[in-house]
Amino acid sequence: MLNEILYRTTQTLFLSFLSYMLLRSLLRRQEAPITRLVQMTAHLSNGAAVNGNTNNGTFSGVSLQDLPKTNIFTSKLPPDPKYKTPSASHNAPREDLGPRMVKGALYTFVRPEETSEPELLGVSPAALRDIGISPGEENTSDFKAFVAGNKIYWDPSTEEGIYPWAQCYGGYQFGSWASQLGDGRAISLFESTNPSTKTRYEIQLKGAGQTPYSRFADGKAVLRSSIREFIVSEALNALGIPTTRALSLTLAPNSRVRRERIEPGAIVTRFAQSWLRIGTFDLLRARGDRNLTRILATYVTENVFQGWE
Repeated sequence: MLNEILYRTTQTLFLSFLSYMLLRSLLRRQEAPITRLVQMTAHLSNGAAVNGNTNNGTFSGVSLQDLPKTNIFTSKLPPDPKYKTPSASHNAPREDLGPRMVKGALYTFVRPEETSEPELLGVSPAALRDIGISPGEENTSDFKAFVAGNKIYWDPSTEEGIYPWAQCYGGYQFGSWASQLGDGRAISLFESTNPSTKTRYEIQLKGAGQTPYSRFADGKAVLRSSIREFIVSEALNALGIPTTRALSLTLAPNSRVRRERIEPGAIVTRFAQSWLRIGTFDLLRARGDRNLTRILATYVTENVFQGWE
């Protein structure tokens, strides 16, 4: 057992070192060593999620199109009153969906910003399996557009399907109450259910653009931190440590993100059984919104913890 732990820990540190070397190469504007990232993600293929049953048996997965999708979160909880419907948000100029205060709501309908010439750098085989997506689906144009934020499962002509959303919550930063925070650069696309294990996940994009909760930020993510989240999330899962998961890493080559310096942009497609947090309740407490607290508590009990008993 100790040898297994040491092996897994060494593997995690090795993968983190490789991610650093990859980033250094990219920042030097050399050709992206994509094959190295593919090799790194291959090490994660045997991970087993600890956040649900992942024993798929002989089930080989389904296509992204056939993957069961729901929007229980947005169907049961109140939306941003400024954009009460998906069409209201969709018809608004994308720049109007930026930072502002949102009250009386737990989310805002908001679509990802388009990514120009995206490049899929890596996919976790373990994540594909645990979600229930068949191997090889990552090579399709639909998958590549989906993880780049260029495909959503909502039809503007019929207004049918599932429209993306960003959550509203609060929290503390640097020891002080920061009031409204929210998904400043994360946008949820839908909830998926593995047809074999029946485990439901909420799938979202990190780094897909501004939302009303971005505050003073740009809603983007740099490649540097995205590599770290992608690799470490799956490494922790492989070690049996409860964690959020990462499905894919996409380079946004035409997105130059300003941090301490100009850096390449990227999008991580990540998932968890729920993205609700203590801060979701905290913001409602701070605002004295008892009615919405009761609605949220009922939702969590019935849809996250599967009932009152």
